[in-house]
Amino acid sequence: MSQPSRVFVPSVTEEDGGTIGLGVFSTEEVAWKVLRKFLSKSHLMSLTRSDIVIWEVDQVGENGMIVLSSMHCRDCPVCKRRTFWIDLETYSAMCTGNLCEAWIEESTLEPGKIDLGWPPTRFLKQAENIEDALSELRIIGAEIEAAGRTPEDTFTSIPEE
Repeated sequence: MSQPSRVFVPSVTEEDGGTIGLGVFSTEEVAWKVLRKFLSKSHLMSLTRSDIVIWEVDQVGENGMIVLSSMHCRDCPVCKRRTFWIDLETYSAMCTGNLCEAWIEESTLEPGKIDLGWPPTRFLKQAENIEDALSELRIIGAEIEAAGRTPEDTFTSIPEE
């Protein structure tokens, strides 16, 4: 059996600066799956960022490491929980908690536009920039609060198992 030429290493960083490694994987797909599963419970910890790093095997020095993704955790503009992970390199963001699922990403159909949505109400919209997209999601959050919902209330489009 041949050894992989590269490995994928997901990790998260706590508020106090400590890093938690989530494993070493031979495929990017598995590394993302492990990271997403861990981030779905990010509201239970004080996390500030997450990374997936590619390490080239048998490579010495900084050329052996490539940062594939680096995301920062913020309060979600909709559900107000600390589960909104933002990757500023690709203008993508997603609330990883199972209570919300708000998302933002660069449009694949219209370059320069930002798509955003909130799946529980099938809300989809387009914005000119990331600030406008966050503002649109904040409006949804304000409407939910005005309707009497709190961050502890469950609202989701994910069917229960």
